[in-house]
Amino acid sequence: MDDKNSIAGKNIVEICSRIMPSETATIVTDKETINIGELIKRFAENITKEINFHVLEDYAERPLISIPKKIKSDVGKSDVLYFAAQSKPGELHRFRGPLVRLAISKGREIHMPNINDKIIQTGMQADYYKIASLTFSIMSFATISKSARVETPVGTSLKVSFSDKLRWVPDTGLLWYKGMWGNLPAGEAFTCPENVEGLMVVDGTLGDFFNEKYGDLNKTPVSIPITNSRANIENITCENQELLSEFKQYLQQDENANRVGEFACGTNISLKNFVGNLLQDEKFPGVHLAFGNPFPQLTGANWASIGHVDGIMKKCSLWFDDQKILDDGKFIEEELLNLD
Repeated sequence: MDDKNSIAGKNIVEICSRIMPSETATIVTDKETINIGELIKRFAENITKEINFHVLEDYAERPLISIPKKIKSDVGKSDVLYFAAQSKPGELHRFRGPLVRLAISKGREIHMPNINDKIIQTGMQADYYKIASLTFSIMSFATISKSARVETPVGTSLKVSFSDKLRWVPDTGLLWYKGMWGNLPAGEAFTCPENVEGLMVVDGTLGDFFNEKYGDLNKTPVSIPITNSRANIENITCENQELLSEFKQYLQQDENANRVGEFACGTNISLKNFVGNLLQDEKFPGVHLAFGNPFPQLTGANWASIGHVDGIMKKCSLWFDDQKILDDGKFIEEELLNLD
């Protein structure tokens, strides 16, 4: 087996989920991602013999509108769920969300939507103990800050305020206990901001199904004016008219779909380049915001949305209150942040 595949398999199964010999695992994958599902299965078999393996297309055409009965039964009896499959429009609310909630009611969940071989060869090669250390260092700044400021070379200029009634959440990739879930690759600290004002220029990646369709937006950035934490839909601009139309429609699917639900700082310092895949690009050292669902069960927000679309900005400079943490996409004073 390729050395990088071995590192990735070990990271997913032994380091990030820390599955035990006495535990049951369920792997949910699809035809496009089955090689990664099988990689996870090979490493899990070295630890436990209680493994369920499901390929989504064996049950129904995509997108799925509910959890297939057999998958639901197996996840309900599992200690660990590994989800490694491609995202499809409409599945977040009807399939993936309920699947995650079921998994964490019984055990823990490792979520890998849109994972691919490029991510296996890059983001899943990281030292996740080191990422956890940096993430908690960033948390030490974030949790005591009342505000943040974000600027980028292409025009992003945002002022953000935080509430002590809304929690910051560390996403370290170390998901060891019942009730825990998170995406891999990991590496971010996030919250639901109290308020956001300014201009957001997405020159990296857009989330949900947009990243699969449009990839890196460096040549066709999306400019999003934000007032009182809501995207001003009429004034969003992008040279790609198809993308612009679909994005505007997405932000109108319910009353909170255009509301900023996430402010996050990426902490995966193993990443060197953007790959045009949100799952990984949002962990790149920098800042991203998401419109829609604020993960109320984690952040404590008192509102919800069926949408959640992240926007990645490149080469971010970030200040928490008056403390500059990032300069042009690079963390400042690495010794202070305990990276060594």
